[in-house]
Amino acid sequence: MPTPLNNSIVRAVAILDLFDDKRQELTARDVAELEGLNGITAHRFLKTLAETGLLYSPRRGVFRLGGKLIDYGERAKSFSRLAAQVQPFLNELAATTKEGAMATTFDGSFITCIAAAHSDETFSFNARVGARMEAYATANGKLWLAMADPVMLDSYFAANSLVPLSEDTVVEEGALRKELDRIRRDGYSMNRGERETGLSAMAVPVTTRAGNMVAGMSVFGPSARFGGDRWETLLLLLQTTADKIRNVL
Repeated sequence: MPTPLNNSIVRAVAILDLFDDKRQELTARDVAELEGLNGITAHRFLKTLAETGLLYSPRRGVFRLGGKLIDYGERAKSFSRLAAQVQPFLNELAATTKEGAMATTFDGSFITCIAAAHSDETFSFNARVGARMEAYATANGKLWLAMADPVMLDSYFAANSLVPLSEDTVVEEGALRKELDRIRRDGYSMNRGERETGLSAMAVPVTTRAGNMVAGMSVFGPSARFGGDRWETLLLLLQTTADKIRNVL
């Protein structure tokens, strides 16, 4: 069953779409006529969008696109550049390990896949660019949480419920915090079927030369292929790849 959409958000995006080169300003009357809304509802949407910074009002009753949209656009371009920079390294990693590889960013609640590579080995999980995944049950996500500052981490636990996604999902906050301490100390994270039964992964941070984390990078595949000493081999490959990426950022 499809997930219901939030109609208010859909309507807000439709209002933003009304702006173009020829229509750089809008009033509540304009929005009411173009979107089929009553004047009060149109004005409320415009005021709310202005309050969030997506619009601004240069004069009473008139609205223009706000600076926050520029910030979002710059972030999107930055992610696109980062994805292009890491993609060749992910391709090499997937070819060497015969597993899947991905790079992610983090929005404070979910990780997002910005680049991925797959080997010729078939597997049911196919990482898709743009896919958002739970942070607490993924190798990439736990890595981001471990590297977060204490305030952000507390905010994450306050805003997100740790619901079981598989039999192995860690849903007790204290246990997860203890694991995050280990990840922070050792510099890598692991996932043993915590989001999807039978799927394992290992992740390391991708950092700039100044040491700032800009992406998480992982290798993933069937848990049956991640046993024994292979974790050590994968960790070395991931760390070597992260070093190569750091030199081109």
